[in-house]
Amino acid sequence: MSSMINLHLSRRIQHTITGLILLLLSYIIPSYPLGFILLTVATLAFYYIHYKRIYDIEWDNWYITKFGMLLREHELGEWEDEEEDNDDGTNDDSASLSKSKHVQANKDTTTTKYKKRSRRKTIPSLPGAFYFLLGTTISTYTFPINIARTSLLVLSLADPIAGIVGVICSNIGLNISWKMLFQKIVRGNNGNEERRGGGPTVAGSVACGITTILCTYVYIPSYYVDDQSSSAANYDSSSISLSFNARLCIGIITAITEAISGRYLPIIGVRIADDNLWIPLVVGSLILLLNED
Repeated sequence: MSSMINLHLSRRIQHTITGLILLLLSYIIPSYPLGFILLTVATLAFYYIHYKRIYDIEWDNWYITKFGMLLREHELGEWEDEEEDNDDGTNDDSASLSKSKHVQANKDTTTTKYKKRSRRKTIPSLPGAFYFLLGTTISTYTFPINIARTSLLVLSLADPIAGIVGVICSNIGLNISWKMLFQKIVRGNNGNEERRGGGPTVAGSVACGITTILCTYVYIPSYYVDDQSSSAANYDSSSISLSFNARLCIGIITAITEAISGRYLPIIGVRIADDNLWIPLVVGSLILLLNED
């Protein structure tokens, strides 16, 4: 049971289904301008809901009730209430609200006659779903349709598969986190410590890279050197094709992007934005850069 919880299947299934639905809609709704406009509106609406839940506990309780199972820990946030006067004149100091107490807290606010304003203990981070929409929106505007679809397909499959494979391999003792691997290399550890560790793992990154390579074959044709002369008369300057080496490069860089996104990098002293934003942009940009035609 614990391994199933660690898989975060609900969130990863929702991630994949959302991407595939958007991919299907790209065949029904023109990507530009209508698709881009709709995605922009959805992204702004999502940000507005996030902004409201930061400052309004009732909005936050509603949001947690509906989508709490799909959120990561840093996307939840906590509240703490100031001393409040109840109907019987007694004072109450409420504890910080955890994920499981949001609904009860909402009920408490309706029974309190004199209640001071709640204040945030921790501010929730923007959820991955927002960055998913933002990355898809930018890709739709920036890249040709087949590249945008490829980027969305990679985002929909590579990221959740990396997480699932990483957890499964860790549970059977066939995995190690990149952080621990680097520590073993730098410090020369004897290998007796716990292998799992936290953060991105080697097995997860390999799965992400392989999935990315396979996804590029769906919309982007291969480039064959022997066909150059025969296809010269039918050359289309707008066509896109990739060699296997180019796909391999895209897979490796995408795996690196997935591993470092959303994490603090002490080397450059900043936290990288969520991988849901970077993966489609990196994939689309690399396809344009490595295009063989």
